[in-house]
Amino acid sequence: MSSRRVDPLVQSHADLFGHVPPQPALVPAAPKAARRLTFSEGGRQLDVVFERSARARRIVIRVDPMAKTVVVVAPVLEPMATIERYVRSKIAWALAALDGLATSRAEDAIDIEHAGETLTIAYEPSARARRVALRVDPRTGHVKLIVPPRMSKEQALAFARQNAAWIAVRLKRRQEPVPFSDGAMIPLFGVPHRIRHRPDARGTVWIEGGEIHVAGGVEHVSRRVGDWLTKQLRDHLMPLVREKAARVDRSVAHVTLRDTATQWGSCAKSGVLSFSLRLVFAPPEVVDYVVAHEIAHLVHHNHGARFWALAEKLTSGDMMAGKAWLRRHGPSLMRYG
Repeated sequence: MSSRRVDPLVQSHADLFGHVPPQPALVPAAPKAARRLTFSEGGRQLDVVFERSARARRIVIRVDPMAKTVVVVAPVLEPMATIERYVRSKIAWALAALDGLATSRAEDAIDIEHAGETLTIAYEPSARARRVALRVDPRTGHVKLIVPPRMSKEQALAFARQNAAWIAVRLKRRQEPVPFSDGAMIPLFGVPHRIRHRPDARGTVWIEGGEIHVAGGVEHVSRRVGDWLTKQLRDHLMPLVREKAARVDRSVAHVTLRDTATQWGSCAKSGVLSFSLRLVFAPPEVVDYVVAHEIAHLVHHNHGARFWALAEKLTSGDMMAGKAWLRRHGPSLMRYG
């Protein structure tokens, strides 16, 4: 769960000398003033949420798949002209990233035939890869062929063709996506809720009668639901993080939420924790287990016997049941949004 790397949204400022304060606490983020900027490229428009941060050391651009927004964070003193040049250099990438939420075809896509079907695969050479691998994104259905250095394209394609049946099975197992739109049914911490668009109402998003009501124009429904779900998850996670960190007498430098497809959480040695946004759809006892798992990594940076013993102690419910639920139902959480 924490063996794969997740880049934090904010760099950690943890004590490099390992000092542990008497009471574990989270470092609050400084308030940010965000505004919207619009850029054009090839006849298409890119809307960007722009904000300056005292913590930022360089300009960063990221795409939030759940909220379907592009965010740019820049240092406080960075000249606006430099920021604009940077964003314009990344417009094509940002548009492609947004398109990737709805289409499975990439510029470097390769088609292979299997049982009368055409399977589209994105060919991705990687300097970090140690071996060839196939990956199916459960959110989008994208199939990636990760190719290590020194492997020829012919060898990599032969590997993909040999595993075409595996690809086809994984794609058939993928459930149909459920967008954040009027009438859609989504689980909120395991409890089904129907989304209701309320264009005549004031406000943003609220729960009423077991339904998630969304005010405003229809074009804002998906983003507002995504933003609201992110807040619900953070509000649910933070008390758990504080309570469990206090039990092991450790401090947490920062908590980030990311829409990851391959892990539910991660813990850096600096004390930065990261959790998948998809946990907002999981039952509370499952979320509790994931938090316990990552807090245990503040003490043991491995998956040895002492780590598992501590993780089980920190889990409020049945740790094994939480693990089993994620193995069985975790992929289904990728279908929402």
